[in-house]
Amino acid sequence: MPRPDRFRKKVLELLKEAGRPLHYAEIGRLLKEDGLWKDVKEPEKIAKIRLSALARWHRSPVVALGKGLYALREEGGTSPEP
Repeated sequence: MPRPDRFRKKVLELLKEAGRPLHYAEIGRLLKEDGLWKDVKEPEKIAKIRLSALARWHRSPVVALGKGLYALREEGGTSPEP
């Protein structure tokens, strides 16, 4: 499993390329297709866990929008302060 900083950088890249919020299942699938998670058996499940943890940080560049969607904070997403 790749280190969390590689995961974060790749997620930021995917969200920027998409230009729209992405569902955690789509992010997991894209990470597997890209080869970053080539050995991960349940990429959707792992993506959900890691994205949830990343979005909880109030200075995170990624925010949870609800219903499994994640977006870049700079695209207008907001996250509650802890």
